[in-house]
This record gives sequence, C-alpha cells and structure tokens, in this order.
Amino acid sequence: MDRDSHIQPGDRSPHLFPDAFYTAPLDVWATAIQRVPSEAEKCLIEQVVHYKALSDMEHEFLVVHACHPSGSKVVLGVDRNADVLTAAQQHAGPTETAGPSSPLVSSARYLSTLMRFGPSPPSPEAYDSVQVSHDATPAPILAQHGPSVPLSTVSFSRAPRPSLLHLSVLLLTIRTHFPSYALLQYQCYFFARATCLALVDISGGIEVQHEEGQRAATWRGVHVSLYSAGRAALQNMLLLPLAEFPVLIVPAGLFAVYSAVKLYDGNVVESEVDRRRISDEKIREHAIPPKYHAAWQIFVRDSATVRK
Repeated sequence: MDRDSHIQPGDRSPHLFPDAFYTAPLDVWATAIQRVPSEAEKCLIEQVVHYKALSDMEHEFLVVHACHPSGSKVVLGVDRNADVLTAAQQHAGPTETAGPSSPLVSSARYLSTLMRFGPSPPSPEAYDSVQVSHDATPAPILAQHGPSVPLSTVSFSRAPRPSLLHLSVLLLTIRTHFPSYALLQYQCYFFARATCLALVDISGGIEVQHEEGQRAATWRGVHVSLYSAGRAALQNMLLLPLAEFPVLIVPAGLFAVYSAVKLYDGNVVESEVDRRRISDEKIREHAIPPKYHAAWQIFVRDSATVRK
C-alpha cells in the first residue's frame, strides 16, 4: 500500500518518510529524529541486513527495515566511509577537491592518498551516513552501491522490538566512541558488524548467516585480518616503526604464506567459522551494549527535562 494513504503529509517526518531519496551525515539524521522522537519511537525494526558490495573496494553497509503502526514501511541505509576531506586538503593540488561522496569514491580516494603519500596519515574522522528510501524499498539504497550480496540478517520477531529511536542512539554511541576511520580496524565492516552484534546482544535479535557471509571484511578478496597479519609480519621483519610503514606495500607472496596459517591477532584461524567467532569476540571486547545503555539513559533524562 502507498504510505501516503496511511500518514497524512503534514504528519510525515522528512527524515523517515521523504518525498525524494534522502541522505545525510549520521549525526544530522539522528539529531533530527531525536528532536521529535515520537515518530521514530513508533517505527519498530523488523530486520537489519548486512550487505557487501561486489565492487573492487568491497564496501559493507546495512539496510534497516522498519514498520510504522499505520503499516507504512521505512527503509534505511547505514554505512561508514573514510572522510578524506582533511587528508586530501592537506595534500591536494590546485585542481583537486575532496569530500565524502559515494562509498566507492570515498574509499578509493582514501586508499589512493595512502599509496601516494607513503607513511600513513593520521586516521581521518569517519564519515558515517544514513540514507532513507523514498519508496519504502531497499532498491534506491542498493543502487547507490551497485551489485551487492547479503552477508547476514538480524531479525526481531518478538516484543519488545527496538525502534529507530533506539537505533539512532546506538549508532551515535558507536560513532562517539569510535569516530576515526582505520582501514584495518574501524572501517565499514567494523561499523556494520558492531551495530548488528549490539542489536543481537541488547534486543535479542536472531541472526542468520547467509552463504556469502565468508566475504565479510575482505578487501580485494583478502580478509582484512589476514592483511593486517601480513603487514605486521613484514613490519617486524624490516624492523620499521608502524607510523613509518606504508599500509599498502605487503607483497602478494606474503598473503600465500598466511593463507596456509591464517593469523588473526595472534590466533590461529582454521576455518571461516573460527574467523567470524574471533572477530566477533574482538568487537564485543569494546563493550558497546553498556555504552549504549548509558547513552540511552542520558537521552531519556534529557528528553524528560526538555518536556518539563
């Protein structure tokens, strides 16, 4: 059914029910819906799908499906990119411009900066963004990323389900504690996976891994943990300080060595199941649920103060 038959135009939040495709930085979107929380509070999440683009950069992102009591659907895209604005401005020539654009362009420019300027620049601030579909389907969001495959789905079939208001606080919590983009640590995979794990732990979501799930956290076919292990090994061999070691010069031959003994932060990984388990354990060590609960309490307290 058409959402216009359920919600009158004057009652629709443009940040949840836009007339045209909507995209904004995460903090802008979250602040907007938290300012008038009653609408987002009614939009209950049905499922969150973790996707991976099949482009060369293999960007990962989330598509969130929610439902309003009227029956209207809300579909959001959530992702993290490298905000290359600062780094590119520092190194740009007269004809260069910089700024977050599409995930592919943003990530490509970040990697290009690393390759061109040798030693890794300080980790730039991440560009976390939200997109809202104008036709209540994931198609406009998926079109922004090109061909993509679902890696996993977190579903919420029992009450109480989390709302988009809860999601906004969770996403801001993750961004507040992990604001920087780091290719081998706090990249698009971390942001998407940390969100999914937190929703499972906080709200009792049920996760289903899809067949393509083994593609998670890869870059050009190489898993980032494997890449990180190879980089660390070569760095130790050359006795170079980490700050002076270019990120993207690990030779392909070293990957072959680590494909036989897959190391991940000192752990021997014998299967994809082991890799996912260890990766999830590392993310859970950041204790995001307690951080979220503290942020939620502050939000509730501040909201009550404003209403008074």
